[in-house]
Amino acid sequence: MSKKILVVLCSEPKWGGEHQYALTLAECLKEMEDIDLMAVCSSRFWKNWCREQKLPVLNVSWPVFEDNEQKWHIKYSLFSKIYSMYMTDFGKAVRREKITAVIVTIQGLFLPNFHVKMIVPVHDLMHRYEGRFPEVKSEYNKRELIFSSKAKYAWCVLTDSMVGRQQFIESYSSYIRKGMPYVTSLPFVVPPHIAMIQEEPIEVPDKYIFYPAQFWKHKNHLHLIQAIKLLQTEIADIHLVLVGSEKNALREVKKYISDNGLENNITMKGFVNDGNITYLYRHAVGMIMPSYFGPTNIPPLEAMALGCPAAVSNKYAMPEQVGDAGLLFDPDDPKEMAACIKAMWLDDTLRQDMIKKGYDRIARWTKREYKNKLQTILKHI
Repeated sequence: MSKKILVVLCSEPKWGGEHQYALTLAECLKEMEDIDLMAVCSSRFWKNWCREQKLPVLNVSWPVFEDNEQKWHIKYSLFSKIYSMYMTDFGKAVRREKITAVIVTIQGLFLPNFHVKMIVPVHDLMHRYEGRFPEVKSEYNKRELIFSSKAKYAWCVLTDSMVGRQQFIESYSSYIRKGMPYVTSLPFVVPPHIAMIQEEPIEVPDKYIFYPAQFWKHKNHLHLIQAIKLLQTEIADIHLVLVGSEKNALREVKKYISDNGLENNITMKGFVNDGNITYLYRHAVGMIMPSYFGPTNIPPLEAMALGCPAAVSNKYAMPEQVGDAGLLFDPDDPKEMAACIKAMWLDDTLRQDMIKKGYDRIARWTKREYKNKLQTILKHI
């Protein structure tokens, strides 16, 4: 008898990496012939996707709880079990359909006790490890409730790296009992279609370093700009291309560029489409990722898949992510950052070696490997 799996789909394409992770997870589940798959979805994208895939959809929503209610669910397991199973439409549907396991595809949902095996992703715990940044500091309590609920009620937690796995275990060890939840690494995989996206040329200098990131404080644009400033006298044509929506700390970044007289060395292109992004990766001298957040990030994977050398922060699992294919630097040290940029800018032999190693590294963890590991996890349900 096939296992009856219910997948919860509620991400939006504009969410970037988290949506791509959800899409990969959903596609792999749909390809499995030994499970009976159903879905709950809450966005137009996923409703259309389920229709195209001929995937049965349950007309229920994931239950939403206020903070005080979430605290009760975490503190009182029996209360959470009875309420969630018998008082919510989602819980009633799980019982009615005799669901074997529920797979949640995003990390931001609070997890009550549905008394069914739950598989959930955890991409980052940066509110604990980089709490100085306003983008997570303001959400500390909210995130703690969400991740505590996963530690208490999930059957399996999927992290993006071994570092992420260890961070979850050490952060929520008080909830982990007798090896539950099972915490394992299921890293992001580069979507196979990325290499097939048609390039759309965009006006940039012939030679440039590329940084694709929104202008959050933790993205560390200011130290990167300092690195460009250090190189300005040594490499006259040094140039950095930045992309990202015009929000968050963008005003501060623009002022910093102006104050340092770098208007001719830095180009800001705002929000760009997938075709532009593909073009920028493929024609760049290299991609740099000075972010403080991890454990992993999507751009290094995209860069390696598209033949673009990558230099990344040496924090968390980013060294694990690029292996010997990338250059590493301390994100607090603009001099180290500048040295990596200089190496990619001047040493074409190094660049070609990085490109080859990047392709090799991407080939080791593909959608096939991802699906095989996911199937292994589901066999134990």
